[in-house]
Amino acid sequence: MNPTSSGHTAIEQCLKEEVVTMSSLAELLKKEQSALVDSDVNLLNDYTQSKGQLVGKMSELEKKRNAFLTQLGYRADLDGMNAYLQQADSVDNAPNATLYWDQLLQLSMQAKEDNKTNGLLINRRLAQSQAMLSVLQQGNQAASSPMYGPNGQSTIKGTSGKGYIAT
Repeated sequence: MNPTSSGHTAIEQCLKEEVVTMSSLAELLKKEQSALVDSDVNLLNDYTQSKGQLVGKMSELEKKRNAFLTQLGYRADLDGMNAYLQQADSVDNAPNATLYWDQLLQLSMQAKEDNKTNGLLINRRLAQSQAMLSVLQQGNQAASSPMYGPNGQSTIKGTSGKGYIAT
């Protein structure tokens, strides 16, 4: 196996790993969405940690793929990847590379949308929590105001009602 063919195999293998990892991330984002709707803080904490690990792995795989592209003489960016795929398809060096790349792009788009939705759910929950906190703080301010004024007299006003004498 010459260095060029091993480079093609390495890119194809890397793309395959990226698809598997992105599938896991996309699945995790769906689970996170359910946990957000259910307000399951314990699951959200677990998912946040797992999500960080998967994003880190995706970053490593992308760097690895870009290094392989560079070794084969392509730019380490989207244009380089597209040029590589055109060449690889035309000589059949990496028969599944285009398939894996297309799957990766689809999964990435879905994960991006799910992440956006999760962000909206988080912002909505945050706004609700802020509103409840504001209500509690307003109620607490009235309760924490002094019951007696500087003259020692009660600041709570009595009301006269049937059978009651105003003070």
